[in-house]
Amino acid sequence: MNITIFASVFFTVFFVVLAAAGGKKEDDLMSRLDLSEQKESSKPKLQLSKVIIGGLTSRISALKYPWLVKYRDDVRQKLNQAGNPAELTPDGFITLVLVSIIGMILLEVLFLKKINIVAFGIFGVMGYFLPKASLKNMITKRHHSILRELPNILDLLTLSMEAGIDFNAAVNKVISKSEKSPLTDELRLMQQGLRLGQSRKESMTEMSKRVSLDALTSVISAIIQADNLGASLGPVLRVQSEQMRIERFQLAEKLAHQAPVKMLFPLMFFIFPSIVIMLFGPLALKFMGGVFGGVF
Repeated sequence: MNITIFASVFFTVFFVVLAAAGGKKEDDLMSRLDLSEQKESSKPKLQLSKVIIGGLTSRISALKYPWLVKYRDDVRQKLNQAGNPAELTPDGFITLVLVSIIGMILLEVLFLKKINIVAFGIFGVMGYFLPKASLKNMITKRHHSILRELPNILDLLTLSMEAGIDFNAAVNKVISKSEKSPLTDELRLMQQGLRLGQSRKESMTEMSKRVSLDALTSVISAIIQADNLGASLGPVLRVQSEQMRIERFQLAEKLAHQAPVKMLFPLMFFIFPSIVIMLFGPLALKFMGGVFGGVF
């Protein structure tokens, strides 16, 4: 029984690692030429891992249940909000969740050696929520990054437009002069939509839906409204920049107020017990030594 469980865990981890390794790309031409023979020898292993992971993903994608279709749409939206750094499809993320559930159950059997429905349920729920919690954390970090950078980008757009160039040229100038970040990536996708024939309103509306951040949605709505009315975008961008700075300051205050509450748990369970042991430990040992010394 233990051998079967160990083999199951080993092959699960082995194929997942192979699938992750198969997604890496060589950038150096000479390294590709030098390692061509090694690639040929490792090709069957990579194909086997892709067949196993890809086969599970294709089977999931073939399912057309209404609740699963709705779940795919929700996963697709969250992947877009996170920027989808791993370039996962919704079915690929569902496959990742299933692998996480199975892996947690196998680890529970392997290490705790308890086979019961309650333990399976607890570890299965943990495996289900681990990828979702990681995705939520990525979304939160990305939204904070966009909110921090948005006022500066709006200032650069305002200065560029006041210098005499139009909005699209100002966006291209900001993208070329700014470092790579989530906001510049979204602006780059917006410009690609414009080059493919979308209107400014359509491309900006898609960016708003893709990011799903209230501050960015407010800025985009103001720009679209000013564009429809034929007003100058420079003053609108300056007002939005000031508003975004106020919201950024309010977010910083909120996080500062949350800090004492977040510090309470480590203080109560890690720092205070250590201080108590350091202060009263010698006194307790001296008292116990005196009591037991008098007895014996």
